[in-house]
Amino acid sequence: MANILLKDNDEVLLTGAVSDLTPLGVECGVELEGLERLRNDAGKFRTLNIEIQLRSHGRNSTVCGTGNVYSVRRISQDRCMVNIRFISMEQNAVNLITEHAGPKQGVVCLSDVRTARQTKTA
Repeated sequence: MANILLKDNDEVLLTGAVSDLTPLGVECGVELEGLERLRNDAGKFRTLNIEIQLRSHGRNSTVCGTGNVYSVRRISQDRCMVNIRFISMEQNAVNLITEHAGPKQGVVCLSDVRTARQTKTA
């Protein structure tokens, strides 16, 4: 399972567990009382610096970028799910996220296909 840090500059606003992670964004569960930290003085959601700690390529990796809160869904009296859409991510982030998500049925890794093809022709 991946974990997420939502930051404003170097200040950690919230931490949570990632429930859904795609190359377009992330959904994470957070405490409802901490939700106000994601808003600026005008009451609008801030642009967040994001650090996602995940397991990719058989080792722990950290993916960094920026994103905006897309939606908030209350799931219990004291918890909510926050959906964040990525604005920008570091180089290779999409590959790490895809690797973390794991292989889906019917999806093949191109590097495995290339290696198999090179082995057959050699």
